[in-house]
Amino acid sequence: MLHAIAIDDEPAALEVLQRYAAKVPFLELTHSFLSTSEALACLHTQRVDLVFLDIEMPDLRGLDFARLVAPLQKPIVFTTAYAEHAVEGFSLQALDYLLKPIEFGRFLQACNRAYAQGLPAKEGPPGIFVKDGYDWIRVNVEQVLYIQSDTNLLFIHEQDRQVSTRMTIADMLATLPAQDFIRVHKSYIVALKAIRKIERHQVTVGTATIPLAESYREALQNRLLKKNVR
Repeated sequence: MLHAIAIDDEPAALEVLQRYAAKVPFLELTHSFLSTSEALACLHTQRVDLVFLDIEMPDLRGLDFARLVAPLQKPIVFTTAYAEHAVEGFSLQALDYLLKPIEFGRFLQACNRAYAQGLPAKEGPPGIFVKDGYDWIRVNVEQVLYIQSDTNLLFIHEQDRQVSTRMTIADMLATLPAQDFIRVHKSYIVALKAIRKIERHQVTVGTATIPLAESYREALQNRLLKKNVR
């Protein structure tokens, strides 16, 4: 279970985060604050695994607050209506940057990142949670062979099962560990370690044949072969 706090000077924005957090099975939003000064004491005295932080705050701007608490090494997800702060936000090693109005899918993506990042090694390989109908399913990332997209519905193919979830392929790609997965087609993501064969227009993953688009071929070859192949 991740213990999170939210900091935003707008009560309505905090209500959105509270409502979203209630839907995530591995997240508990323990405190909400209207000012950074109120939140500072909590960070020093309470268990906090994740911070949702607005940037435009009246007392101390979120970016300055992030610098102030950097020695505490708390993962921060910025929540703001201003896209122009994204570069500076990521320069502070933010876990994610959510633009208001925040969609639940992007909120869940940030939570999954925090969950995977904080998973102790003794608990096994990292996982992510996806919603399948009314159920939350934990997907073992190391068991995933490939992911197929059909509009906003994804089919996640593991070694021994298939899980479906309503999510875009771009959001899934951003959630998965970048060093282990690659996009090979507008509708497919594959696990690099699962690729058995690369052909001109397709790759073999396990027993499945996946289309390989021309625009993704060179990147795939570079990742697997560590050099340019033409």
